[in-house]
Amino acid sequence: METKAAEYMEALKHGVSQLPVIERAVKEIVDRGVENVYLVGCGGSLAVMSPLKYILDVTSRLPVYEFNASEFLAVKPVKFSRKSLVITSSYTGTTKETVQAAEFAKSLGAPIIAFVGKLDSPLGHLADYAFANDAVAGVTDSKLIMLYQIVFNLIRHTDHYPRYDEMMQVLGRLPELLPAVKEAAEERAERFARVFGEEEFFITTGAGICWGEAYSYACCIFEEMQWIKAHPSHAGEFFHGTFEILTGQTPLLILQGEDRTRSLLDRVITFARKFTNKVELIDTRDYELRGVPEDLRGYLSPLVISAVLSRYSDHLSGFRKHPLSTRRYMFKIDY
Repeated sequence: METKAAEYMEALKHGVSQLPVIERAVKEIVDRGVENVYLVGCGGSLAVMSPLKYILDVTSRLPVYEFNASEFLAVKPVKFSRKSLVITSSYTGTTKETVQAAEFAKSLGAPIIAFVGKLDSPLGHLADYAFANDAVAGVTDSKLIMLYQIVFNLIRHTDHYPRYDEMMQVLGRLPELLPAVKEAAEERAERFARVFGEEEFFITTGAGICWGEAYSYACCIFEEMQWIKAHPSHAGEFFHGTFEILTGQTPLLILQGEDRTRSLLDRVITFARKFTNKVELIDTRDYELRGVPEDLRGYLSPLVISAVLSRYSDHLSGFRKHPLSTRRYMFKIDY
């Protein structure tokens, strides 16, 4: 465990250390002119970028669009141009639809920022600015730190964000803060695995800055990595279909952050606790972030959730004796 904790902290420090490179890259892109932002990827690599849409929506006038890479290729949005900034990600750097989306963007002259495990990969070679992080632990959280550095740099230039320096200082403290969050979640994570480890179906729900976490935990952890049926339901849509399948036997994983959508989760929690005792709530307010201003904590909600859920995943896979690396089809057959 100590070795993994050290690797986690090193991954976080790596993310923080990229700030000077990111500042130069974003300045170069802004100087060329940016009219909109496209977040393009697949699965967890797309979901990890979801907080950027929330941040831009609440702090910037820049239009921002999220696209599954294959849909981006099929649609070829009319608004997309050489002045569109593409932010994309693929850990292997080989995800075919993501690589093809980058090829399309490059053909129009749009700047591309990409996150990959290794720079020597198809996506790494296509990107104008590529960031590599081939770590054993903490890849997602490290990537989130760099994504935050990018988006806050962007709005620093385009919207004169007044708290840029303060936000960078906060991000710089995450290698100290997030391991403590993981440690604080340990007991609850162990209990979750013991209580819910034999369930065959889950609903996950979240909203706003944490919606990507709710979506990816259902699809990437429960389904892809544990072969458990799962349904991600946006908290704003929960009462437009999903609540009809909630019974006393339905496990519900609720991810509640401290952003503007918190009240959407309050409504789900109030309803769910009337009809099932199988509610697992992860509320970022339960975790200390020493020294972080109260009004900036909301931005960090996905990072807190990600740190907590990493412990949930490890305990769940251990209880089920189903390693997170096990796959039935992925990387094994053509698809």
